[in-house]
Amino acid sequence: MMRKLCLALAFLLFTFIGSLQKAAAEDVITLTLPESVIAKAVIAILPLRIDAHSKSLKGDIIIRSITDFQLSNNQLACRLHLAGSNLGFVTEIAGHEIKLKVGAVEIEVQTNATLRYDAAQQILFVKPVVKNLSPGGKDANADIGQALVALLNGKEFPVTLQNLDPIIAKSGAKIITINTRITDIKAQPEALRLSLVPIISAK
Repeated sequence: MMRKLCLALAFLLFTFIGSLQKAAAEDVITLTLPESVIAKAVIAILPLRIDAHSKSLKGDIIIRSITDFQLSNNQLACRLHLAGSNLGFVTEIAGHEIKLKVGAVEIEVQTNATLRYDAAQQILFVKPVVKNLSPGGKDANADIGQALVALLNGKEFPVTLQNLDPIIAKSGAKIITINTRITDIKAQPEALRLSLVPIISAK
């Protein structure tokens, strides 16, 4: 009985693999990740240093917290708590670079970010647009806050994606490996949708 069951499962597996091999170029696997899962994953990587460059402002910028996380049609809305340290305004006078130290500042901003996925590079680009500015802390001032916002506002930040682990099944002497390649990433209300193309190999 057990042997018959194993043979039946093996037959179904090879039938499934065979159908995938025939239509691998056409079939797409859709993986939907709930908004709550994405929010927890994002929070888990905090604090996050922002790799932003500006000719007028130097220093270290860190995202300390992300709240009010919401996904909608190709958009991500959230509230960012930013902290800047070792900050300084940079200007050039008579060919010499002058840096005016301004210390540290913390601000909170509401952002709406658009998402763009480059399938060839396997990179997700996030482009935040700041809606408002709420300076905080005794060392904060409007000029520094606006300069910090300028480093984020309307600029694309790349997020390189790791390859997903393959699905590996063994039947008899055969080992079937199903790798997947992400071909698209779209935000939708309360979820992130990943489109995956299966790549099947057997040995």
